[in-house]
Amino acid sequence: MQMHGAAGAQTDTALEKNLRITRNVGLVLIIMLAIACSVTLNHAWRWLFAAEMQETLVLGETAGALMDPAAVLPLQPEADPANPQTAAVQQTLARLADANPDIRYAYLSVLDADGRPIVLMDSGERVTSGPSVVEGTDLWQAAILKAFAQRQTIRECSARGIWNWQPGTLTPIVNPADQSVIAVLGLRFQAGELYLATCKRIFPVLLLCMSVFLLSVAVLRIQMQNRSLRCFSVRLKEDEGLFHSVFDQAPVGISIGSDHLATYDSPRVQYSVNRMFEKILGRSHDELRKTNWMEITHPDDLAQDVALVTRFRDGEIPGYMMEKRFLRPDGSVVWTNMTIGKLSAIPNEQPMHLCILEDITHRKRIEEALLESERSKSVLLSHLPGLAYRCRYDRNWTMLFVSPGCEALTGYKPESLLNNHEVSYNDLIAPEYRELLWNEWERVLSQRTPFRHEYEILTCGGTRKWVLEMGQFILDDNGKPEAMEGLVIDISEQKRREAQVQYMSEHDFLTGLYNRNRLDQEKTRLEAEDCAPLTVAICDINGVRLINNGFGAAEGDRLIADVALMLKQNFRQRDILCRTGGDEFTLLLPDTKEEQAAALLEQLFYRVEQYNRGDRAHHYELNLSIGLSTRTNTEQGIEQLITVAEEHLNHRKLLNQKSSHNAILASIMAALYARSHETEEHGKRLTCLTRMIGESMGLDVNMLDDLMLLSMLHDIGKVGVDDRILNKPGALEADEWELMQKHSEIGYRITRSTPELEHIAEYILHHHERWDGKGYPARLAGEQIPLPARILTVADAYDAMTQDRVYRRAIPGEEALGEIERCAGTQFDPSVVEVFLRGMRQTSAQTV
Repeated sequence: MQMHGAAGAQTDTALEKNLRITRNVGLVLIIMLAIACSVTLNHAWRWLFAAEMQETLVLGETAGALMDPAAVLPLQPEADPANPQTAAVQQTLARLADANPDIRYAYLSVLDADGRPIVLMDSGERVTSGPSVVEGTDLWQAAILKAFAQRQTIRECSARGIWNWQPGTLTPIVNPADQSVIAVLGLRFQAGELYLATCKRIFPVLLLCMSVFLLSVAVLRIQMQNRSLRCFSVRLKEDEGLFHSVFDQAPVGISIGSDHLATYDSPRVQYSVNRMFEKILGRSHDELRKTNWMEITHPDDLAQDVALVTRFRDGEIPGYMMEKRFLRPDGSVVWTNMTIGKLSAIPNEQPMHLCILEDITHRKRIEEALLESERSKSVLLSHLPGLAYRCRYDRNWTMLFVSPGCEALTGYKPESLLNNHEVSYNDLIAPEYRELLWNEWERVLSQRTPFRHEYEILTCGGTRKWVLEMGQFILDDNGKPEAMEGLVIDISEQKRREAQVQYMSEHDFLTGLYNRNRLDQEKTRLEAEDCAPLTVAICDINGVRLINNGFGAAEGDRLIADVALMLKQNFRQRDILCRTGGDEFTLLLPDTKEEQAAALLEQLFYRVEQYNRGDRAHHYELNLSIGLSTRTNTEQGIEQLITVAEEHLNHRKLLNQKSSHNAILASIMAALYARSHETEEHGKRLTCLTRMIGESMGLDVNMLDDLMLLSMLHDIGKVGVDDRILNKPGALEADEWELMQKHSEIGYRITRSTPELEHIAEYILHHHERWDGKGYPARLAGEQIPLPARILTVADAYDAMTQDRVYRRAIPGEEALGEIERCAGTQFDPSVVEVFLRGMRQTSAQTV
C-alpha cells in the first residue's frame, strides 16, 4: 500500500512537472512572439516616419524652386510693404502654406549687414499654439547659416516637447547670375499631422501583427489543453487503481450500498465491502449478504440505530455517526465507530450510501479502565486534606481541575476557580507573595526540580491561612510546560505552633521583651547593615535582690515587669529592647545619636519618678542605673560598644546612692572626710562646676560621669598624708610640701587597685599639673594633661579661693574669676578658662 502510494505520488509529480513545462514553454513562446511583433512595429514606424520626413525635404525643395530669385533679390535687405514685389512674394508664401495642410507657415530669411540671419517676411501661422519662428536663437541662426553655406535644402527643428516640436526645412534661393544664395525659404510643418500620417500608413502593419499574434496564441492554447487532457487521462487511470487499492487495504471497514436497501428488514451490505469490514464483523461477504443488520446489532444499541436509520432514510439528515456494538458469530462483542453518509448520485444511476466502521474495542476498554481510575482518584481526592489541582502556566494560575477539598480550604466551591469562572487562584494568594511565587516557579522550571513553598492565602471570608504547596510541571516532548499539577494543604496550625516556639525562643517569658538569643541576631543584622549612628544603653534595676529578700520573688518579678512596660512605652518601635539578665536590660537604638538617647533617658527617668510618686502600695522606690555608648561610624563593633556601655553602667552605679556599688565610694569618702578639712559640700560644689564646664564643652555622658567621680575623689590620696600636715594652720615647710604633693600619687595607687575606679586613676594623678609644665608630679604641659584633670584644676582653684580655709580667708567670686583669667595660659588651660568664665558670668547675670 505504501509502495503504491509512493508510486502514485511520483506519477502525479511527473504529470504536474510535464504540465508545468508545457505552460512555461507556451508562455515563453507567447512572450517571444509579442517581442517580435513589437520589434516589427517599431521598425515599421521608424521607416514610415523617415519617409514622411523625406517628403518634407522634397516639398521644401519644390517650394524653393517655385520662388523667383528675381522677385526676391530687390527685397534685400528690407521689404517695403508698398512695393508690389513684396506683396507678390508675401502672397506666394501664403499660397504655399494654404496649398499644403502639413505646412504650418512659410517664411523668407536673409542676412543683415552684419551677416546675421533675420526673417524678412512670413506667411502667417495657421494655428495659434506658439510663436512662429524662434528668431534669434542659437539653433535657428546656426541652421540658417548652414543653409547659406551648403546651398542645399536641410532639415531644421525647434524642440518644444514630443508633441509640440516643429520640424521644418530650409531651402536656399540661388541668384542665377552669380550662383550666390540670396535668401533661405523656411517651411515649418505640424508635428501632429506628421504623426497622424505615419499612423495611417502603419495601421495595416499593426493589424497584420495582431492577427499573427492572436492566431499563434490560440494554437498554443489548444496544444496546451490537449497536453493537459492527456495528463489528466493518465492520472484518472492511476486514481482508479489507487481507489481500488485503498478500498481493499484500508485500515477501516468500508461498505458501499444502495440507499433503498437501508431498511429495517433488508441486509445493509448489498454492493461491496472490503476485507477490514469482514474482519471487524467476523463474517465473510457472502455471510453478510444473508444476514440482516438488526440481527448482528447489540440489543442495547438497536433502538438508537433504528431511530437514526429512519431519519436517514426519510431524508431528515444527510448521514449520522454513532458508537455501536456488533455481535460476532462466536458471541463476542466488538465496539465500532460507525459513520453512515450519502454518496453523490450519478445521473440516471441509483443513489448510493457509504458505511465506515472503525474498530474501537481497545479504546473502549482503555476508557473503561480510565473511568475506573478516575472514580478511584475522585474517591482519593475527596478525602485529601487540602486542594489538589491542575492548572495552566499563566499569571492567573488558571485552574483546569480542582479537588473537592477546595471549599474547606478557601471557602470557594471548586467550580468557582475552574477557568477563573468567579475568581482566579492568583486572587487568593496574599499580594505580598504573588511575585515571589511566580519567580519561584520560574526557578523550578529552569532547574527541572519539584516545587515546594509556604505562603499565605485569602479565603472567601477574608481571613488569612498559611498553606504549603507542592507541585511540578507537566512538560511536552519539546520540554515546554503544558500544565502544572500539585497539592495545596493548610498548615496554619503548624505555623501557629512554629510562631509560638519562635516567639518563646526569642522573647523573655516574664517581660515579653527580646531575650539574649534575639539580641545576638539583631547585633548581627545591624552589623551587616553598617548601622550608624547606633547607641547602646544598658539598664540595671538597683536593689532587686533586697526586694526579693524582703518582699518575696513575686514582688521582684512584678517590679521587673513594670520596668519592662515603662521601657516599651518610652522607647520607639524600631528600638530593640532585650532582657539580658535578672535585673538588667540591653537596648539597641538604631539611627540614634547620643543627645537623642539622652533625651529618651530623661523621659524614662521622669516616668520612674511618676511611678515612685503614684504607687505607694510598695514600701520601696524604683531606682535605675543606665550606661550609654554611641558610635557614629562602623569602625567600632557592637560588642565593643556594649563593653563601653557596661563600663559606663558600673561608673553610674558608683555615683548612684541607691546602688550597692556606691558603698565602696561612700566608705572611701568617709575616710577622706574624717582625716582632712575637705567636706562633702566641697565635692558637690566641684561636681556642679565641672559638669557645667563639661556640658558647655559638649563632652559625652561617660566623660561627665568621670568628672563627677573625679570631683569627689581627686584628693583621695590625702588619706595617706600625715594629719599634722593636712591640718596645719600655717604655711607648709619645704619638706612638708613635698610630702603633701605625694597625695596625687597615693590617690592614683588607691584608685588603680579598685576596679570600679581604675578608669579615673590617670585623672587623679595629674590633677595638679599646670598648663606651662610647672606642676606636679610629672610636669606635663598643655594637652599632655588629660582634659578632665585640666577642667578640675580650674574648678578646684575657684572653689579654694572662694571658701574659707584654716590658713586664709575667702575672697569674692569676681576677684577669684579675675585671678583665674590672669593665670590662663600659665597655670590653666585657656580654652577651659574661657568656657568657665562665660558660664560663671552668665549664671551671675541670671541670678541678678
